[in-house]
Amino acid sequence: MALFYLFLLKIIKMKVFSLIKTSIFLFTVIFIFSCDKEEVLPPDNILGEWSVYSISDSSGSAIIWEELKAQLVGLIPSYSCMEFTTTATEQIITTRYVIIDQNTTGCKSPAISAYTWTKDPETGFYNFIQLNNVIEYSISFSNNNNRMEWVDQTSGDITIWDRKLELPTS
Repeated sequence: MALFYLFLLKIIKMKVFSLIKTSIFLFTVIFIFSCDKEEVLPPDNILGEWSVYSISDSSGSAIIWEELKAQLVGLIPSYSCMEFTTTATEQIITTRYVIIDQNTTGCKSPAISAYTWTKDPETGFYNFIQLNNVIEYSISFSNNNNRMEWVDQTSGDITIWDRKLELPTS
């Protein structure tokens, strides 16, 4: 009988040892595969649709877009067609602006520019690329990432954008 208990104890030890070996093997495999995966970064704050808030040059004098538009529309109501927006996707930045036609009482056709973009991981600067033209911006975010400031690194011009927020549908 004692021999039977020793045999049973030996089988139990082998099972426990086998279970431990299997657990360590599975843990190692899971760890290796989880480390091999590419890190998923959160989406860049620049993504989305934006309306211009203000524009200023390196001298610092700012033009508040809605104030300018309201003054012009007050003079000539058909100038209400003015707009200045940008849309950023993961691959492309497009800017669209419609300004007044000084020769008529209307607006010019929309001027649309499209750029591919990259963000330099070392400097944090954004590069907007259109053919051989590269514009480097320092871009910062505020107001819970709903306001964005572009500072042109060559000219010093500053453009401030407000995120177009989607209104909840009921």
